[in-house]
Amino acid sequence: MSDSSFITAREPPGGPPPGVDGTLSKLWWAARNPPIDPTVSFEGKTVLITGANTSLGFEAAVKYAALGASKLILGVRSIDKGEAAKKEVVRRTGYTNPIIILTVDLGEFESVKSFIQALEKETPHLDVALLNAGLTNPSFVKSSAGWEMALQVNVLSTALMTIMLLPILRGTAASKSRGTPHLSFVNSIAHADVKPEWHTGSLLQTTNNEATYDAQRSYAMVKLLGMAVMQAVASKTRKSSGEPQIIVNACCPYMCKTDLGRNYSIMAKIPMMGFQAVFARTAEEGARTLVSATALGPESHGRFWHHDILYPIGDVAKNDGAMQQSWSEILQVIAEVLPDAEIRL
Repeated sequence: MSDSSFITAREPPGGPPPGVDGTLSKLWWAARNPPIDPTVSFEGKTVLITGANTSLGFEAAVKYAALGASKLILGVRSIDKGEAAKKEVVRRTGYTNPIIILTVDLGEFESVKSFIQALEKETPHLDVALLNAGLTNPSFVKSSAGWEMALQVNVLSTALMTIMLLPILRGTAASKSRGTPHLSFVNSIAHADVKPEWHTGSLLQTTNNEATYDAQRSYAMVKLLGMAVMQAVASKTRKSSGEPQIIVNACCPYMCKTDLGRNYSIMAKIPMMGFQAVFARTAEEGARTLVSATALGPESHGRFWHHDILYPIGDVAKNDGAMQQSWSEILQVIAEVLPDAEIRL
């Protein structure tokens, strides 16, 4: 285990080499060239992982335990699943430090608020927040708040959670003994697939339009909106000197063998599993990207971590006007359930 608190992020070039073009070629390359397994120490750090009971989130929890985190907080859908994950983390690592189980349903705003209230009772400090929970659907499913469910979970509830986490993270940042905290959003390079012509006016409302719903496009647009959240929060967490108060970034593990497609039919899952067997990384390999993202230095602030480099973002994500408009609309939604949202930022 390294004594270093940071991984030095590399800039391009990196990732698939020249000549590896096209989606299948890139997936083939990625499956055979997994990310470097981080060895940085998390000793003394309190780490929160959402979506921690399965796949990428669970494998990240295992890594944090093995790398010496002082406390793990697992955000999960149910106590039973959390306890099962906790038991397996201990079995695989021999971890003896506290593992706290907190339930959260990102499909419900009120569940997110209750989760943060419970978190505040468990710890006064938070050194790492890895926001990993997410889903995708083959068809349009509406949340109780009236939003397409992937949009609700991956963007709106995640934005609410982020805003409510900021006071804890800022409090940690103010403690001279704890170093700079990290907030990392699990995203996807699919955000770069979004074309300007896919939406007119509001990206948020286009993504929420049942009449024009397309699963593949929706996935990409949801990820792009997630980038808008990350970029906005990164801009709000800079000191007057320009240095980050909290290191905020996004990361992409690329295609991995996970249960992200759990809401698809068995007939859709069978070919998906066959495809992943050839072209996907394992969940453990993908979790390397998640964990390393939360150990990057200030050069990663507001950036996108992918294939072990600070990867170029998509064209629409570079459009400040589009991203700021999207964030403004997201913040309006959050303010309806958290009236002081803008003040907390």
